[in-house]
Amino acid sequence: MDVFVCAGCGAELTAPVSRAALPVHTYCGAWEELHPPLMDSATYAVDPRPTGTPWRRWEEVGEEEAARQGVYAPVCSLSFGARNRVVIAPGDSRGMRLIPEKCDGYCRGVDGRTGPNLACEGCGRAVATREDDCGMWQTVWLEPDAVVRRPAPGSPAVPPPGWDDLLHAEHRVPPVEPDGSWSRRWEAAVGVALAHLCLLYTSRCV
Repeated sequence: MDVFVCAGCGAELTAPVSRAALPVHTYCGAWEELHPPLMDSATYAVDPRPTGTPWRRWEEVGEEEAARQGVYAPVCSLSFGARNRVVIAPGDSRGMRLIPEKCDGYCRGVDGRTGPNLACEGCGRAVATREDDCGMWQTVWLEPDAVVRRPAPGSPAVPPPGWDDLLHAEHRVPPVEPDGSWSRRWEAAVGVALAHLCLLYTSRCV
């Protein structure tokens, strides 16, 4: 397991966490709805794509520059933020405080629109961004240039979960929400699965 510490003063900023895959539903939320934490407790994931501020509109960027950012179809705006940001569950954060002037949001929480809104309590360095506004999964995104990953002291190595672990009740996600709507997690997973099938079919036909 690992802990992330402040690159400025070395203070611990997380509980011990183990790396997991970035959930496919990370950016699939329902507007005007509050969502639970994206990550399971004691886990973290890394997004290799640009995420967070600054954002630029598609018309300003153009197809070629968008492709360099990993975006191949028109969208409203593209992120030109840092790559390899680390996401954890808010409950696994430690030693951080909100930066009041950076706590903008739409209506029910903060959305990170003005950049990192969490500071290290040890030295005041901006180190992470809390997001929990409507339509967003509850997350804390650690900024890659502001934190350092270290082995958690005294923590044994934890093997990655196997397929049998998915049979446990806590990992089961019904395809339909209690209100009868399609599950956001299933919605994202089905889209990703179809994309992989299309790529597989295309590669075999070439």
